[in-house]
Amino acid sequence: MWSLIDQLVQQGVTDFFLASGSRSTPLVLAAAHHKKARIHRHFDERGLAFYALGAALAKEAPVAIIATSGTAIGNLLPAVMEAHHASAPLILLTADRPAELRETCANQTTDQVKMFQPFVRWQFDFEPSMPEMAIRSQAAHAVFRAMSGPVHLNCPLREPLYPFETGAEGRKIPLHLGTLSAQQQRKLPSRGVIFLGRLPKRSDLSAVLALAHRLQWPVCADILSNARLTPTEEQLRAFHWLEPSPLDCILHFGERMTSKRLLNWKATEYIHVSPHTSWFDPAQQLTERFHSDIPAACALFDAEPDSTWLPRWKELDRELTNRIAPLFVPGSESSFFHSLSNLPLRGWNFFLGTSMPVREADWFFHPPHGRAFFSNRGLSGIDGNIATAAGLAQTAPVLALVGDLTALHDLNSLSLLKSSPHPIVLLISNNGGGGIFSHLAISRDPRFEELFAFQHNFTFAGAAHMFGLPYERDIQTAIEKKHSCIIEWTNSRADNHRFHALLNSLIRASYTHG
Repeated sequence: MWSLIDQLVQQGVTDFFLASGSRSTPLVLAAAHHKKARIHRHFDERGLAFYALGAALAKEAPVAIIATSGTAIGNLLPAVMEAHHASAPLILLTADRPAELRETCANQTTDQVKMFQPFVRWQFDFEPSMPEMAIRSQAAHAVFRAMSGPVHLNCPLREPLYPFETGAEGRKIPLHLGTLSAQQQRKLPSRGVIFLGRLPKRSDLSAVLALAHRLQWPVCADILSNARLTPTEEQLRAFHWLEPSPLDCILHFGERMTSKRLLNWKATEYIHVSPHTSWFDPAQQLTERFHSDIPAACALFDAEPDSTWLPRWKELDRELTNRIAPLFVPGSESSFFHSLSNLPLRGWNFFLGTSMPVREADWFFHPPHGRAFFSNRGLSGIDGNIATAAGLAQTAPVLALVGDLTALHDLNSLSLLKSSPHPIVLLISNNGGGGIFSHLAISRDPRFEELFAFQHNFTFAGAAHMFGLPYERDIQTAIEKKHSCIIEWTNSRADNHRFHALLNSLIRASYTHG
C-alpha cells in the first residue's frame, strides 16, 4: 500500500486520520512512515470521520481517513453523508479482507464494496496484486474526483500484515484542473505523437489540428474523432500497424482510442487532455492530466519543432499504405471500407456498429467528406445500435454499418426506419455469426462456432419485408435514392481472418519507428 499512500501524498493529501484496527496495518504504517504525511488519531470512527470532515472544509483540500474492516466502516457513514451534501473533499481508505474471504463467514468481514454508493463521487475496489503504476494512477484519479466531494477506495489486504516495508517516493502525476492561465505554459519535447479520440465538441477539432501543425507532430486520428473528414498533412493512415520505439511524448486528446494496438505504444511522457471527469488510462502510463477545455490547453503547449520528425513518419506511413493496398480480399469488409469513400456522402452521418464495423472503419476508412462519425463505444454493447442510428437521423441522413448479431439484437427497431425524417441506409454485414471472436485464440476451440460465434443461417430480406422496408442490392443506388432501406452483404469470416493474419505477419516483423 506504499504506492497508494505515496501518490496521495504527492498529490497534496498530507493529512491522514486514523482509528485503531488490525486489517488496516499496511495503510497505517505507510502513512506513518511517510516523511511528508501528518497523522491525526481518534479512537471512535464516527468522531474521526467528522474530525476529518472539519479539516477538509477548513483546508479546502482533500484529506484521507484510514479505517479497518467491518463495523468500523459503517461508523463513517454519517460524516460521508454530510460530506456528500457539502461537497467536501474526503478520501476514504477502508481496509478489507481479500475477495476469497468474502461470503465465507470470515471474522470481521462484510460487503464493503460500494457501501457508500449514493454518497460518493467515485469508488474503487483495489486488487492486492495490482501493478504499481495502476495503483498510482487510481490514487491520482481519487484526488481528481475528490475535488468535488467524497470518494471511496476499498483496499483488500492479505496476511501477513506485518512486517511492513517502506518504498521510495514516486513521481507525482500532475493534475491541471479547471480554468488554465497563460502562466501554465507547458514546454513539450521536440518529438512526440498526438492521439486523437472522440472529442467533446466538434469545435475542439480545429484547435488540435492547428496544434499538430504548429508542433509538426504526426496525428493518429481515431475514426470517431472526425478528424479524417478534415484531412491534414500531419494525419497518418496506417498507424495501427506501426510498432514505434518508446517515444518522448504522447499527447492524447479526448476519449480512448478504438485500436487496442495503441495501448502498446510507450512514452516517457503521456499527457491526457479532456474536460470530462472520466479517467482515460487503460495502459496505466499516464504522467499528466489536463482537466480543461481542449482549445485552452492547446494554446499552452509549445515545443521546438524538429524538421525531420514528421517527414520520417509520413514516409513510413506511405510505404505501409502502399504495402497494405494489394492485400485487400475482394468482397471482404476491409475491401468494402476501402472503397466506400467513393460514394456521394457529403452531409451524411456515419454510424458504426461496436463490434467489427468500428474497428474495420478505424483501420481502413478515410472518406474525403461526410458529416460526422458515431458509435456506441461508451461500453461497446451490441444492443440498441439500430435505434441509436435512427436517433441520429433526426438531424441528417445516416449510413449505418452493423454486424449480423448486432442487427438481430435490435431487430424490432427496424420499425423506426419507416418514420425517420431523414433516410437511414442500414448495411448489415452478415458472416453468419460473431466475426470479431474469430480474431481471438478461442477461435481454435472445436466448439467455437457453437459457443462463441453463435453461427446461424438467418438472412434479413424477410425482416425488410416484415417492416415494409426496401431491400436493396447496391449501396450506390440506395444512396442516390435517399430513402431508408436495408442492404445486406454476405462475406466470409474465414477470408477476413486470413486477410488480417497476412497483414499482421507482413507488418509485425519489419515496421518499427525509432
